[in-house]
Amino acid sequence: MLREIGSGYRSALLAHALWGLAPVFWKLLDHVPAAQLTAWRFVQTLAVMVLVQRVARGRTIRGLVASRASVSIHVAAVALLTINWLAFVYAVSAERIVELSLGYFLAPLVSVLLGVGLFRERLSRPSWLAVGLSSVGVAVLAAEAGSLPWIALAVATAFGSYGALQKASEVDAVDGLTIEMLLAAPIAAAYLAWSSITGGVVTGGAVGIGATALIGVVTAAPLLLFVRAARSLPLWALGLLQYVGPSLQLLLGAVVFGETTSRAELVAFAVIWLGLGVFTADRWLSPRAPRTRRYRWRSDDPRRRSRHPAR
Repeated sequence: MLREIGSGYRSALLAHALWGLAPVFWKLLDHVPAAQLTAWRFVQTLAVMVLVQRVARGRTIRGLVASRASVSIHVAAVALLTINWLAFVYAVSAERIVELSLGYFLAPLVSVLLGVGLFRERLSRPSWLAVGLSSVGVAVLAAEAGSLPWIALAVATAFGSYGALQKASEVDAVDGLTIEMLLAAPIAAAYLAWSSITGGVVTGGAVGIGATALIGVVTAAPLLLFVRAARSLPLWALGLLQYVGPSLQLLLGAVVFGETTSRAELVAFAVIWLGLGVFTADRWLSPRAPRTRRYRWRSDDPRRRSRHPAR
């Protein structure tokens, strides 16, 4: 169990580092409409997941069987991914990366609240202090925005809720992501086919075509790491670790892409990282992780209970 949790922390950190640096890649495709990029992400990520299933599991997707409960969860997960991806690529193309980072700063608070409220996860006092500091920093960022940051709110709600759904899924990370791509890719492929017929598919030359070919790998790698982390970490820990990604995005937006950053935003950035430091110190010094309520599916099938133990 301890080894699984340690691996979960590493997976979460790497996933959020990749997401934090992702705007550099998506800037290469900022000429492509957000809807088309989102469709390409679903189609190509499915291709990557089919390859992963074949190479790592030695099976085809025909052997992937999910319960009705799992399918319903992953249908909701697909909807949340769609919202998140549309908002992400639009923010990058519209040069609103700083506002995008605000959304990912808010997402951990959504995860923490869902973990405490739905899964009865318990926080230590230092962890509550970390949540409080992070909340103050996010409040400063929201106040500095001066208007309703709809991109930030959409990203925060969708991404935070997506992590909660992954906690409830009965299948592992690889199978879960494969199911989600199977559900979404046919619709995405139909949209791309329609766009091609109507002459609306945008590529953007050799660079655009090359970057488009890498969309599946760029999308699947951090998402697999995140889903793996979501299965082994409590939501409050998963939530607070999410500050790595938006911090990198904020730095990219301000330093690399030249977006305006105020002194208040920098102060908020420092307060949030102080909260993350408190959280990290508490995790290292704590003799054991806080207890969480074990999640159980209500089912009369003993095979399901034995095959999918409570998380």
